[in-house]
Amino acid sequence: MIRKAAAAALLLLCACNTANAQPPGQLPPSNNPAQMNRDAPETRGPVRNLEPQAGQEITTIRYWKIRKGGFPEFLKASQQGVWPYFEKIGARIVGMWLVIPPPGGKEASPDYDEVYLTTRYASAEHWAATRDAAAMGGDGPDYAALQAGLAMRQSLTIETKVTFLQGVVGPLPPAYMPGTGEKFIEAP
Repeated sequence: MIRKAAAAALLLLCACNTANAQPPGQLPPSNNPAQMNRDAPETRGPVRNLEPQAGQEITTIRYWKIRKGGFPEFLKASQQGVWPYFEKIGARIVGMWLVIPPPGGKEASPDYDEVYLTTRYASAEHWAATRDAAAMGGDGPDYAALQAGLAMRQSLTIETKVTFLQGVVGPLPPAYMPGTGEKFIEAP
């Protein structure tokens, strides 16, 4: 009898944990980082995760126009607040870059800086689930750091958009191998 009651309680707990899950392939109602996780402190607590879910990996490229000169703050908020939490919930940060003018090219805008972030996710469903990060990672101190990082980034943001990519990462990293500058002469 105790086993049946425990099994029923476990099934009820599992049903409660999955009842609010987003249907596979459906994006959450908001892709605005400022809106992400806005109600989590009232609705979330500690979590226990299921096993990793199979899927086709995607990479996102997020673009921002940010306040001119704000990149150091933007990067720090990402490195100290946002990225550790996202790494915890399975995303993999590839890197973040400030757009710079090419040698001899057009100068950057005097009004704003441009930033790109590339992140890898296990699937499109994984990306969608990260829009409610607290459901996978809980609402502890690292969640507070995530919220502070997102708020800082939002305060610097003029505009943002995300692009989804699917493909294969190349096997070799880039290598820069300049010539030595040596002069060769024919042997006598």
